[in-house]
Amino acid sequence: MFRRTIGLGAIVAFVIASLVVYGAIPNSAFSPVIARYGYSCNFTFVVQGDISGLGGVNQMMIFPNTTKQYVFIEEAKGVIDNVEYRGSLASDEQGNAILVFDFPNIVKGQSVVTMYVRATIIQRADKGSVPIDELRKVLLSDVPSSLAERYAGNSTSWPISSTIHDLALNLTRGCKAYYDLLDALSKWIEENVAYPLEQSEKRPIGPQYPDETYESRIGDCDDRSVLFTTMCRAVGIPSFLQVGGIPKPASQFYDVKYGGNYIYRSKGIAWHAWSVVYVPKIDWVPVDTTYFSGAVIEKVSSDLCYIKSPGGLEPKITSSAYFIANPILYANYTSLKYVEEARAWEEAMREGRIKVICIEELEALSARVPLPIEVPLILSVIFVVVLLFIYFSLKRRQRLLKET
Repeated sequence: MFRRTIGLGAIVAFVIASLVVYGAIPNSAFSPVIARYGYSCNFTFVVQGDISGLGGVNQMMIFPNTTKQYVFIEEAKGVIDNVEYRGSLASDEQGNAILVFDFPNIVKGQSVVTMYVRATIIQRADKGSVPIDELRKVLLSDVPSSLAERYAGNSTSWPISSTIHDLALNLTRGCKAYYDLLDALSKWIEENVAYPLEQSEKRPIGPQYPDETYESRIGDCDDRSVLFTTMCRAVGIPSFLQVGGIPKPASQFYDVKYGGNYIYRSKGIAWHAWSVVYVPKIDWVPVDTTYFSGAVIEKVSSDLCYIKSPGGLEPKITSSAYFIANPILYANYTSLKYVEEARAWEEAMREGRIKVICIEELEALSARVPLPIEVPLILSVIFVVVLLFIYFSLKRRQRLLKET
């Protein structure tokens, strides 16, 4: 009888643990898997001149583990002239996940360097939402000074010119509520910064500095977001830039520039960027000036358009790409150094000092996934706890029976 009870208890413990882990019990803290992807990226560059001023020649950024996603690296390797080198996981200065390869310090002219990664990405449903009614009640004075010092104001990591500083202050003069501040800043970008439908309308391949976007009045998603983030910081709103890859099964892109010194090919993925702002009493909140539900496209030429929001600020938050497109989060940028580094690589390609070939693919896989390591650990703990409870309960019962 004792063994049978213990066995039955073990089965019950396992079933309850499984239900909790997979969210079958209402209000479970675990989100269900919504998608699984296979991702691969082959980044190759050929040294054709002096690249001593380039950073990151031995690094490759990768998708990180977050509350929204699990990333399993299946294969990673770095090769120089057919010699393979080891790589290790690390974080860059801004806390982003990178692979660092132990390449030699000096890369010879005409060397061919390849960094390759293949990973499985498990994406989980995001149950979060932004309470707009609560956001409307928040005041700028509610911002914690510690966050304002780190993510707002003029700094060496995110410098703000007097032009953009004055613009942001003029646009928000008289505004005290957070919602009104964000609305005024995003509205200006909506009405004054055109989106390039063709890359030829935008000179740099990579991101622009905020003043370049302000002066040209042209910018794609990351340019608009960098400018919006800068304006937020100017008025004291903590903000940074976030980048992610949006799954697009039918998407295929191919681009060649700088006389063949830049070759990029992608399949199944479209890159996107948006701003993230801190809202007191709520948390970090995405604000997207480019990709949101209800957007109205107003073409001004065959190559340029304005992206308008008849619903104002709210859809740029609650129905932004972060919530409706399920992007795979890639990086958080809290410094404009990322623009500087991208520009340095682009100048090297333009001048013929380096040739870059990047090929990447995101493929949707079956939603059936292997158990993450956390699952058997959780099951084991619950199993042992329930088993011990049953054991000591029965021992106590036996003792009471003997006493009577």
